[in-house]
This record gives sequence, C-alpha cells and structure tokens, in this order.
Amino acid sequence: MLIAFKNARPSLPRRIRPSPSLVRHATNKITHEQLEPSNEISEKLRDTGLWDWSHKNKAPGARRKKATVTGDKHRCNLVSQSLCDDIANYMGSSLDRHKGCDIVDINPGPGVWSRTLHDLVQPRKHILMEPDLELYKPFLGDFLNKPNVEAVPKAGILWKDLSSILNSLENQTIRDPAAEPERNDTLLVNVNLCYCPPKKYAMFECVSTMVLYQLMSSIRTASLFQQYGLVRMLVWISDDGKRRLLPRAAIRRQRSAFEAELSLEWLHEIAGYDVEVEDRYELRDEWINMESGYRTLERMKKAGLTMPSGRETTVYKNLSANKKYAKKQLAGVFPPRHQRPYREELEGLETALAEDETAEASLRLKMLRYREKYDNNDSQLFLSLLQERDALFKLYKKSPKKFAAAEAKFNAQLDGIKKNTRKEWLMVRDNYHLWRQKEPVLFWDRRPFEPLAVRADEFYPRMPCALLDFQPKAMSMYTRQHGPTSRHGTISDTMLRHWFQHMLSPVAKAMDGAWPGFGDVASEISSIWDPEQGGSPISDHGALSARCVTEKQWSDIMKAYLEWPFAPEYTTLVGRLMDDYDLKHEEDDSKASGLTGLT
Repeated sequence: MLIAFKNARPSLPRRIRPSPSLVRHATNKITHEQLEPSNEISEKLRDTGLWDWSHKNKAPGARRKKATVTGDKHRCNLVSQSLCDDIANYMGSSLDRHKGCDIVDINPGPGVWSRTLHDLVQPRKHILMEPDLELYKPFLGDFLNKPNVEAVPKAGILWKDLSSILNSLENQTIRDPAAEPERNDTLLVNVNLCYCPPKKYAMFECVSTMVLYQLMSSIRTASLFQQYGLVRMLVWISDDGKRRLLPRAAIRRQRSAFEAELSLEWLHEIAGYDVEVEDRYELRDEWINMESGYRTLERMKKAGLTMPSGRETTVYKNLSANKKYAKKQLAGVFPPRHQRPYREELEGLETALAEDETAEASLRLKMLRYREKYDNNDSQLFLSLLQERDALFKLYKKSPKKFAAAEAKFNAQLDGIKKNTRKEWLMVRDNYHLWRQKEPVLFWDRRPFEPLAVRADEFYPRMPCALLDFQPKAMSMYTRQHGPTSRHGTISDTMLRHWFQHMLSPVAKAMDGAWPGFGDVASEISSIWDPEQGGSPISDHGALSARCVTEKQWSDIMKAYLEWPFAPEYTTLVGRLMDDYDLKHEEDDSKASGLTGLT
C-alpha cells in the first residue's frame, strides 16, 4: 500500500498557502495590503476615500484621504474584466435559456460583472438595485443610458424595497402556491453578497449569512423571486462563506447544506479561490478527492469544456497530468489518507535530513515519524473496516442469517479500539458513505466542472470571492408546503432544527429525540436500511448517522411522521423542540427564519 501512496502523491493536489492577510475568516480587521489597488477600477475605488478605514491601516507617513462620497465600505467588488470574460466563455452557454429575460441585479457596484451578464443574456429589462448609486455612477457610466437598464437607489436585500421593484415587473406573474412549481427562465437574479470585512447584523457574523438563508427559504415558501416560479440565482459571496451551502466533507454537511439539497436541482461553484483544504477540520480521504476529481474531468470532457489558461485549479492540473488512476475505484481500495498539517512539516524535515548526511534526526522529526506511523496503522484499520462494511451490505441481501453474526463481529471489533480512533472512524465512515452512492450525495461531488481559480487582487478590497449558481427545483410535498392548509414544510423546518444538533446519532435515535416513540417507526422506513437507497442495515458503529440522510430518506421520515397516529399537534412539537434548541449551535443562520429581511 505504501507503493500506492507514493504513486498517488504526484497526482494529489498540493495545498496552496494563501497569504493570511488576503483570506480573512470572520474578522473585523482589514489590512493595508488588502486596500492596495490592482488595476484602474480598483484605483478609482480607492481614490473615493470610502475604503480608508483608519490611520492604522495606512502605510507609514501616508495621509488619510477624506471620502468624497458616502456608501457601504464593507462592500467588496469585482474589478477584473478578464475574470468576467473567462466566466462568460466557461459557463455562458448555460445562460442561453435566459435570453431576453428580466434581470434583477442587487449590489452591482461598479458593474463589471453586470455589463458582462447583460451582454450574455441581452435582457428585455435589467434592474440595478444599488443603494450607493451616487458612489458607483461614474463607474457605470453609459451603461445606465441603455433603454432596458433601470437603476434604482434602493437596497435589494431590504425585502420591503425589493417587493416594490418586483411588483413593477409587468411580464412576471405570481404562480399558484398550491401548484407544482415550474422553472421560470424569464427572470434571472444576480446578487453580490461579498463583504470585507464581514458586515455584522444583529446576531449574524455577516449580513450575507442571513440573506443567503432567506433566499434559500424563499424557495420552500414560494416567496420573493420564487413566487414567480423556480428562478435561477447567481450569487457572489466571500470564499469563506460558501462552505455553509457547498461543503466538501461530511463534517460540514450541516443544516444549511442539507436544506440546499432539499430545495436545489444544482448548486455549482463557477469560480472560487484555489485552496484544497479550507481548514484542518474539513478533512476527507484524499482517495475520495481524487475519484471525485477524475469523474469531474470526465464530465468536462464529455461536455467539451476546457479551463481557460491561468484559471486551472491545482486539482485540474495535477489530475490532468496523471491519468494513472482515472476510471478506477480508489476509496475503499487504498487506506484512507488525510492531508493533515503535520505531514507538510514532516516532509520538510525529512528533506533537510536527507540533504545533510552528517545530521541526525531531531526530536521533532522523531515525534512526527511516530505520528505518521500511528496514522498509517489507523488507516489500515479503517480500510479493513470499510471493506468489511461493504461486505456486510452485500451479505444483508444474500444471507440474512449470516448477516447477524457478521454484524455482531464487526461491532465487537470497533468496541475494542481506542476512543479517539473510534471517533475518527465516524468521519471516515460518513465521508465514504456520502461518496459511495449511485449518485454522490454532496453537491461538490456532483459538480459538472472544476471552478475557475480566482485571485484576491481581482476584487477590491482584495479578498477571494466565489460565484455560486443556484437552480431551484420542485421540492417534495413533505418539505415544501407551507400555509394554513398544510404544515408539512413548517414541520420539516422545525424538525431539522433538532436533527442537526444530533448529527452523529443513528437515525432511529435522532427520530426518537424529535418525539419519544417516533424512533420505533424507523424499522418501517426501508430507505434507512437498504444500501441500494443510501441506507445502512448495520446497527451501532455501522448505522446510518443523522448527518448522512439523503433527500429521499428525509421525505420518507417526514411522511412516516405525518402518518404516525401518535404525532403531537404542531404547536406541541414546536414547544418541545424549541425548548431544546441550542442557540449557540454553529448553524446560527437558522435564526433568520423568523426574519423578513433587513429593516
């Protein structure tokens, strides 16, 4: 297996070390480096004086420039026309179905992307909702003179302002909320939610978190844009903020990400910052990452897509150059390997030792070697467990009698290992389970192409941002319907608040936690246990965890609850689950459900 590791290493993406000053994680500080202009547009933005935060951010000896206009200095704007052109060439054909549509463009700023989108779609009406219109008028220039362009000095993220604009769209008709929703390609939404540093609002670390949540909620409730049908949305957001909806590992698949799967046909990352691992906690087996990357390259090949020069991601370049493992099953065949931070340090120390023949291994090097040996032993164990798990899935169908004994042996083996190793097994198991389905569960693993690599200096202030493409779909009746005649959607929302506080619990236990006795119904829901439907027939250490349920399984759970004769009244359920709801939970964005937009 060590040979397999060594052969795989050249094809594995190397982690890019981003400048700490350019990738800001929920901080209120902005650096002088971020305020350096990279082109003429960013220079003009700087010269307005708006982004001059304080004298502490200025270079030594520099004078503080007084702002010539007022505006939101938290806003981060796209300033690179070359990035817009590359995006247009890369995904422009997917916008053909929107030719001649209405565009609602929120926070267009200097309008670099708005002009490109306008040329691609050739809309019959293009509404620019820009609260800082006076600030950006010099940048928008003659674009405002186009007969089909209307600039409105209102904030599109204030729903009272947005509603008045939507009511003026004479070519849009509100759909019957009781009918099955259908796509509406005659309306396209473009939103810029990039803020640098993050703009706090109430209990939210950034206003973009709340707005994103409400945009997603509008799909379930057929409100805002979605009252006109299933309306596609293009959203610019900070690269750090996209993981709530587009995780790359099981540990990040929390409530927001799951609700996106319930309500979206797709969620594509069109462009984003090229960092393989965003943080040390979002780890996944590199063999899964390789398989996922190879499948994406195959989809791109079939679609005739090639990445523009200079926009290739590390994954794209490395896997394109090394096809040795293409079209092969890798995860579950080779021992799981996680790109932990210490491995980079270990490689550096080993290289330095090899170059100096007189040197001896340092204490630190010996410690890291021991750590690697420990991890390698665990990896061999995890591979064995994954293969036993796959064998149990097959045995479940072929020989139920033999299955019971094999299942007991499997769980006994896990009972005997160290607690920390058993905890890591949960991560390995769930990542593998989400991947090894007929269709991978995570949107990331279903991506039709690699996202274009962006640079921080293509935005002002300098901060890497991402463009996300949301295509809503007709949701299951058990998760969609809201209103006086149906509580299906609201019950689903309420139960999800509880559900993702118990992500590691087996599904039956999580159901019982929602309401005592409901867990007994789990045995009647076949999709929870059937491997062909994404379930797991194994109990205890091999059981399907709450964070791994699929959209279909959740619909089945909701159907079972609604048909359960002992289900409490809705208000009683809310009272119980809301009393237990932990407001300090990581998914704070759920608090937005009680809001109707910024006021």
